[in-house]
Amino acid sequence: MADFRFFVSHPKRRTTPLAMLAAAAVAMLACVPPAQAADTTPMDPNPGPSGNFAWKGFNWEKRFWGGAPQYNKAFAAANVSNPDANGHITMNLTNPTGDAPVGAEFQSTRKGFGYGTYSTTVEKNLETLQKEVVWGCLFTYDPLAEPGYNEIDLCEASAWGGGAAYGQSWPVSQGHGYWFDATKPPGEGNNTTVFDVTPDPITTHRMVWEPGKITFESFAGEGFAGSLLKRTVLEGATVPVPAQEQIHFNLWVTGGGGGDPAHVKSESVVIRDFSFTAASGPAPAQPASAIKLAAATTKAKSVSTTTLTWTGATGTNVTLWINGTQKSVANTGSYVNKIKGGKTTSYKVCDAAGCSNVVSVVT
Repeated sequence: MADFRFFVSHPKRRTTPLAMLAAAAVAMLACVPPAQAADTTPMDPNPGPSGNFAWKGFNWEKRFWGGAPQYNKAFAAANVSNPDANGHITMNLTNPTGDAPVGAEFQSTRKGFGYGTYSTTVEKNLETLQKEVVWGCLFTYDPLAEPGYNEIDLCEASAWGGGAAYGQSWPVSQGHGYWFDATKPPGEGNNTTVFDVTPDPITTHRMVWEPGKITFESFAGEGFAGSLLKRTVLEGATVPVPAQEQIHFNLWVTGGGGGDPAHVKSESVVIRDFSFTAASGPAPAQPASAIKLAAATTKAKSVSTTTLTWTGATGTNVTLWINGTQKSVANTGSYVNKIKGGKTTSYKVCDAAGCSNVVSVVT
């Protein structure tokens, strides 16, 4: 039950609607204050494209678009501060009307971090976290990674609604773990360990991601000299492999598990530090897939019809991904998808051996 509580809201997260991003980007950049020059960390050779602010050697983007995992899909860029004079970032969960909470999230603009050592220091007494609130902490995520999505959670914490919907009382717990294939049960598609939170106002978390192995550590206090709260080593074939993962931090409200998500009070978390050190040597090359995907689109009035064609897939069925959502379809070499209204839609086709190229269609 502990593992279920910890990840009850999955699958996560947040496939960004590309057309909405394009439409709102100018407005967002106009209203976000310029970054302060508080953080003196040298920029990484690959910091990612320019975003809303630079911090700890990388560029970052504040989430302004709606959607999962927040139960009412509300996020605001204003709920993420720029780095302050100490180089700290404050994330706020707000509820300005009293019945419609608004989440906070920011992510690296760089994609593809891969094997290496990740760490973060955060300021929050998790024993005070409201039972409906999820502190996503640091996680890596690629919604298009095969076979499901590529997510590693270093320090996510929640009571996941508290269990009221199940006649139980769940405490706030924290976890180390990863998600490899959301369609498979624990131990096959994911692997997680949950542990009790402590009243420590500051905690530091570190993970070392290697081929077939992830080592997680959580410490009391700032840095790695404090008490070791939990060390977890997860190994095996289901350990995610590098893809186009970005680094995320988020603070949001779950609608599952009971509780009263609409009426949560404001919460805040301060992120004091982040670091990433790449593993020495190049990451192992991933085998190229034999599947080749193409798309052709026609439009009649407000309905766009996209005909997908592919070659090289094996098996009776393939997994078709449409904007990060998967469905099983017959491996006939073609599929027709109809969409009403204009937007950008991304597709890929996967079999047991791998995935095709991603094809994006603007309708």
